[in-house]
Amino acid sequence: MTGLQGSDPAARCFSTLAPTGLAAHLEPRLQHIWLGTPERQQHLAAQADAEAVCIPLTELGAYRSELLAAMAQHYGGDAEIHARALLSQWSKYYFWLAAPAGIVALLLRRPLDMSPARTRLLLRNGMPAALYFAADALQPPQPDSAACAAALIGHLQAVIETLASMTRIAPRVFWGNAGNLLDYLAGECAALPGGAGGIENLFCSCLSDGGPNPLRTPVRQVQPRSDLLPNPFRARRVCCMRNEIPGETNLCASCPLLLTMCDDELVRQESLL
Repeated sequence: MTGLQGSDPAARCFSTLAPTGLAAHLEPRLQHIWLGTPERQQHLAAQADAEAVCIPLTELGAYRSELLAAMAQHYGGDAEIHARALLSQWSKYYFWLAAPAGIVALLLRRPLDMSPARTRLLLRNGMPAALYFAADALQPPQPDSAACAAALIGHLQAVIETLASMTRIAPRVFWGNAGNLLDYLAGECAALPGGAGGIENLFCSCLSDGGPNPLRTPVRQVQPRSDLLPNPFRARRVCCMRNEIPGETNLCASCPLLLTMCDDELVRQESLL
């Protein structure tokens, strides 16, 4: 195990910052997101037998083999032949760290410095286990939540560019994974104070620089052809490619490929049972 350099005994866990009423299943995620780097005995003692390394997020690209090996062990397949699909699945685990942090910042209307240069990632056996932002990364509240949304989108863009550089895959696959999760979290948090208005900034049509927002309309509500699918059907715009891994024939419940299947194929989908 590689030690956590520059540990901060005053590090704050995001679970202590979350607004009251946040979805209960998000709380365990927030316990792995920190402002400052906690001391090893606080955060890693229970995992002393694990293979862990804490890296600057800017160095993620150097750990390609570790990421692919972790996902091949979990899903099967070949780390090189199925690299596109495996990295797509790895990104989902990572986004479950980054997205809750960004959502909490949005709900608090406090911009969070999520720049990779000031962010560290704990990898345990190649899997994202914890995310450490700078101790002073959370800024004072602002009336406009646009800066909070921009920070999260900028963070996602940097990570997605790194992941896309590891193999031949369209960045929109990763954006689809992030957008699907954020759309789900937006629905879960819409009723909280500041939820509906603040989170909407994530899905605006244009970024602050005038460019198109890759998170715009990540999912659609469509009318399916088959009565075996929910109506309306919540469909991702882009498939996550998990079905490219040998043996992974069961599609996600919001996969757009379900809309193309005949009823005989749909009855074999466990996600619809």
